Amino acid sequence: MMERGRLCGNVAIITGGASGMGRGISREFASQGASVVIADINADGAVQVAEEIQNQHARAMVLEVDVRNHKMVTEAVEHIVEQFGKVDVLVNCAGVNQLLDPEETTIETWENIRSTILDGAWYFAKAVIPFMKKNRNGKIVNIGSGAAVQGIPQSVPYTASKHGLLGLTRALAVDLGPYQINVNCICPGAVETPLLKRLATDTYRHEELKRYPLGRLGKIEDVAKAALFLASSDSDWITGIALPVDGGLTSCIRVKNTM
Repeated sequence: MMERGRLCGNVAIITGGASGMGRGISREFASQGASVVIADINADGAVQVAEEIQNQHARAMVLEVDVRNHKMVTEAVEHIVEQFGKVDVLVNCAGVNQLLDPEETTIETWENIRSTILDGAWYFAKAVIPFMKKNRNGKIVNIGSGAAVQGIPQSVPYTASKHGLLGLTRALAVDLGPYQINVNCICPGAVETPLLKRLATDTYRHEELKRYPLGRLGKIEDVAKAALFLASSDSDWITGIALPVDGGLTSCIRVKNTM
């Protein structure tokens, strides 16, 4: 067991923790002393991440959870509290996307993306709030996107859901502030995750790089470090924000012409 770190003694739930940014955040939190609960529908992937964490002498627990299922989420959080006695941090990282033109987007696709990103975040927040209120302490970190503040092509349900996630962040920050519960949202640009690698063409990557003042796409650890800041006591007087972790993408219209 790690006895040092910025999250020492904390219990953290990471949804979507089996891969991508969720995996990176899980590993980062564990390295900082947190007991990490990896909540994911991908049980095999979650077990692999938990084993990686345990090999570093940190504590990890796996819960197979479909974030779209309110009853399953509620029962999962109750089980976590039974095991650990509390929940200090919730990171809502579960997400999915499918690139489609609006007329090709089915109702089923809309509902799947929305329920994974937005409903799942609300279900987990609703489940942990009573325990955080009781302790008058808690950190909720929602993993948004540049799509939470801008529109992106062929992603109507994804963009709408991420905008909703930012609204959820701000609304909860207002209501939960009196209980010393901080609620914030990270808005990453394009990050080198398995999802991006599956969806992005070489042409997309080439053109996308032109839009970033820092000249590179994001790394998973860029987001994990930001999540650590918002989950730690370093951010105790920060709530309701949308934190861009995007290499400057949302700060400019175009990059400098170097020709």
